[in-house]
Formats: sequence, structure tokens, C-alpha cells
Amino acid sequence: MVPWFLFALKYTGRKIDFGWRTILAVSVPVGGIGLIIVLRVTDLVEVPVVANLLGTFSLLYIVALLAVGCYLLLRTTYEYGHLSTSQGMSLAFASVAPLVLVNSTSMMAGETSNLLVFGVFAVAFVLPVGGFSLAVFRYRMFESTPAIGTLGERAIPRETDDLIVVVDRDDRIIKLNETAAEMLADSRRSSLGESFESLTSFTISSLKEAETVELETKAGNRKFDPQVTSFTDQHDRQLGSLLSLRDVTERELRKQRLEVLNRVLRHNLRNRVDVIKSNAEVISDETDSEYATTIRNSADELAELSATARAVDKLLSRQPDESHGDLTEAIRNLIPPDADVAVRIDTPETALLNTDWEALRTALKSAIENAITHAEETVTVVVEDLSGGYSISVSDDGSGIPESELASLDAETETSLQHSTGLDLWQLKWSVTKLNGELSFDVTEGTTVRIEVPDQSA
Repeated sequence: MVPWFLFALKYTGRKIDFGWRTILAVSVPVGGIGLIIVLRVTDLVEVPVVANLLGTFSLLYIVALLAVGCYLLLRTTYEYGHLSTSQGMSLAFASVAPLVLVNSTSMMAGETSNLLVFGVFAVAFVLPVGGFSLAVFRYRMFESTPAIGTLGERAIPRETDDLIVVVDRDDRIIKLNETAAEMLADSRRSSLGESFESLTSFTISSLKEAETVELETKAGNRKFDPQVTSFTDQHDRQLGSLLSLRDVTERELRKQRLEVLNRVLRHNLRNRVDVIKSNAEVISDETDSEYATTIRNSADELAELSATARAVDKLLSRQPDESHGDLTEAIRNLIPPDADVAVRIDTPETALLNTDWEALRTALKSAIENAITHAEETVTVVVEDLSGGYSISVSDDGSGIPESELASLDAETETSLQHSTGLDLWQLKWSVTKLNGELSFDVTEGTTVRIEVPDQSA
């Protein structure tokens, strides 16, 4: 039972490393059986009471090792989906059978033949072979051991950068990870038993209602996103809570910075563009210089870029709003009647779809307008039915999107060497991402933009 119990601890990940001290500590109580045998064989001392007490204690200890080991194996194989519960049962059977059968022989003494007793002993040691063989060769117990799952669960709160704190029903700190101890407390031991409010100036109820909280830490004032998980027993009585505080200081600063820049650009840029255009018109009226026309055109492009940026910001900041609609009808409504090139549409009569239509119309409009702008003679829009959605292809016979534009999309960033000339492709990419769709380009002959849109109702 001792080596089997140690195996159960290691196999389930409860304890991985065993030193000689641990092995001796687990084995000492079993030594009572050896002492009883010595006393009875030698007849040096007649201590039946002591022998009985030692025997009872040792047997109970062995049964305890057996019960705990079986519980660990059965529970672990039940909890982890990649393991079979039958595997745990075969291991438990292989350990229970010899203990039960060997101890049953004491009840047979004097009443049965030695041959029968020998047969019971033989069966007691044959059954474990069968049980362990079943676990190893049938259920492949060593192909994937559950220890990694247990070790992984322990490592999550230890390795994460989040502050993890466990409190009891009175909001006293019971446990906290190393990150929380380093950021909030003088030491982990000194904070145990203290109230969470005394450590952070926040109550558990206030954390539940807050989106973000600002805490004074050893690294200065930081903002955290709090998550509170309450624990109750089977009678719905409060036992305590698990508190997770994620540092979102940089995220909040970035959010604030973008909001300020967005407001400044939205207001100031539009006003400055209007001033540039009005002055360019005055220059154009007084002179015949082509510079005035260039200034006016550049101002119009800048105003259009600003409007696109505002539209992208509005699209990405809004919550998805899914509804049913007809994809064929939406595409026909997006084709401008005064297009300079021929636009051919190959779509089903109806293509019903449940999706975020504002994001989809933004993506389709960007792809169709870009195709019409760069096409020489023809633009083709094709809709194909896919399993769980639709595929939309927008093709033109133009010169094709430059590789530098696509490279910036693939890199998912803008650099000095990889950059786009505007926001149109980024608007298209972000809109498709908002739809949980897929976007691809083919520039071998002209440009073909392919958008795969899933049906959210599917």
C-alpha cells in the first residue's frame, strides 16, 4: 500500500517529488506489522494487548492509504475529460483486491485447508496484475497523465500577473498569490487574517459594482479591473469569495489618449480644412494659379480621410447589432447607378442572413467602391452559398492592389516600410473582423476581394 499510495500522489499531481524522509514518514506506521511478527515468532515478550493495538493501528493506517489513494485516482480520472473513469476504477480494484483477500485468510485459519488459503493468496496477487495490465494496455494510463492538469491549475494563480485574493465570509484574507503580496502587502504572512478593506480600502460589495478601481500599490497608483466570484455550499450559504484584479492602467491610459486625440482631430481638423478650402477659393478667384486647385483637392482628400476615420471609430466602438436581412438586396442597393464602369451581379434571388448589417454594409461598400474606382471596364460581384454563411467576391479588371498595401494588412501594423495610402483597406479588414468573418485578396488578374460571412443564427 505504501508504494501504491505514493504512486497515486505522483500520478495525480498532488505531490511530485519524494525524498527519503517522506518515504520513511509514510512507511513508519506500517512497521507495526513487522514488529508484531517479530514478537510472535521470537516469543521474547508476551504482549498480546500491545500486539493487537499495533495490528489494529497498522491495518487502519493501510486502509486509510488505500481509501485516500483510490479517492484521488477516481476523482482525477472523473474530472479530466481525456481520462477514462474505467481507468481509475481498474487501478482502484487492483489495489483493493489484495488487501481484502489477504486479510480474509485470517478468518479461514483452522476451518479450511492450506491449499484453499494458498489459492486465495494466489488470487490476491494475480488480480492486481490483471487490473494494472488493463489500466496500462487497455486505457493507456501513461500516454497522458493527469498530473500536468493538477500542476497547471496550481501554476495559474502563481504565474499570472493578476492579483488573486481569497477571502472568507467575513472578508478576511485567507490566501493571496505572490503578485498580490508583492503589490499590496508587506508580506504574504502579515496580510493573512486581515480584512480585505484594510488592505485596499475597498469592500467586496463595492468591487462587485465597480468596472475599474484605483488602488495604491508599491508601484504607485494603478487601475484594476475587478472580478468577484462567490462560493456557496449546498445550502446556498456564503463561504467566501475569489477576487481577481487585473492591472488595466495602460489600457485606460491608451483609451483616454485615443478619446482626447479623437475629439481634437474631429473638431480642429474639420475647422482647419474649411479654412484652407476657403482661402484656396479666394486665391483661385484672384489668380489663375494651379496651386489653388491642388490645395483645394488636397483639403477635400483630408476631409474625406477624417470622415472615414470617424466612421471607423464609430463602427469599432459600437456593440454588434444582429438582425435578419437579404444579402442580395443589400448588394443591389450599394451599386451606384451612375458608375463609370459596368457592374455585373451574380447572386441568388434571395440570400437570407443573420448578421451585423451595419458592419457588413460598411465592408461591402468599401470593397465595391474601391473596385469601381480602380476598374478599367468591369466590376463583378458574386455571392455563393457556404455551409453556415455566404461568400462574397468583388472583382475588378484594374491594375491590382499594390503589394505594399496588402503587406501592411498582413503585418497588422503600419511601419515606415509597410504602410497603406489610406484607411479604406483597414476599414474593410476591421469590418470583416467585426462580423467574425474571413477576408482574402487575389491580385493575379486585377483584384478580387473575397469576404466570408457566417450566419450568426447557424
